[in-house]
Amino acid sequence: MRIMKLGMRIIIIALLVLSGAALAMGIVLFQQREMLKGRTQKLETAIKQVAATLEAGDASDVKLVIQDNQLKTYKQKPGGPPAMDIPLNQVTLAAQNQLGRLNGTRSVLAETRATLAKTEDELKITQTNLAVAKADKAEIVSLNETVVARNTTIAERDGSIKTLEQEKSELTAKAEEQSTKITGLESEKTQLTEEVATLEDENKKLKMAKATEPGSKPQLTKGQHGKVLYVDPEWNFLIIGLASEESQKNVGPDLEFIIHRANKLVGKVRVKAIEDNMAIADIMTDWLQVLPQKGDYVIY
Repeated sequence: MRIMKLGMRIIIIALLVLSGAALAMGIVLFQQREMLKGRTQKLETAIKQVAATLEAGDASDVKLVIQDNQLKTYKQKPGGPPAMDIPLNQVTLAAQNQLGRLNGTRSVLAETRATLAKTEDELKITQTNLAVAKADKAEIVSLNETVVARNTTIAERDGSIKTLEQEKSELTAKAEEQSTKITGLESEKTQLTEEVATLEDENKKLKMAKATEPGSKPQLTKGQHGKVLYVDPEWNFLIIGLASEESQKNVGPDLEFIIHRANKLVGKVRVKAIEDNMAIADIMTDWLQVLPQKGDYVIY
């Protein structure tokens, strides 16, 4: 009896120990269950969030949607919801597809960057060429302005040349007229030279005739006896217009007259020949103050 009681006590104690161990294990398992449950819920939430960023198929505006009950079943039971492998495989496949498209986009982006860098280099070259072209354009504008100014100057000079040519024509006409006058004067000079030669011959004859008359000497009163009518500085003679009959009668060769202009002494002349009311006289250079001119007074 005592052995049975002892056995019962041992069994009861073992049951109590096992119950305590079971309670401790239950408590530990409950804690692990809560941890696993929280981890699972976080994983489900993360998977749904990741799925919401993945594109469904090739449509970029349609995102992958995972329902809540699709991640609750580990193994599918007949008639129950599908296993969680299906949505997970969808997420994996969508992620792989999107990664492929992303890698393709990255490749295109790299090519685009290279093209952009090349375009920027070409743009810099174009800007440099444009700056040079602007400078060339500014230089062309400046050269065009210079050409316009030069053309204006040329037009003004052409006008001046035409004016000068017209003046030249007028001067040429005047020169021809003066040449004609000079020719006429030279003709008159030749005629006068011939007349002077004739008068000199007559003067010689008169000198010879007067030389035969003893004591012949002109008798003239002092004062003005005429005016200068013509002066030839090249041949150094002049022609005197005698003012009175006394002068015409008494003036003869070798008679010396004084030439006055107002109150100024011009010089002296020596009569060479007489013809009617005119006398031809040589200019005495040793007495010459200024060149005689037409209108000067002849004084004895």
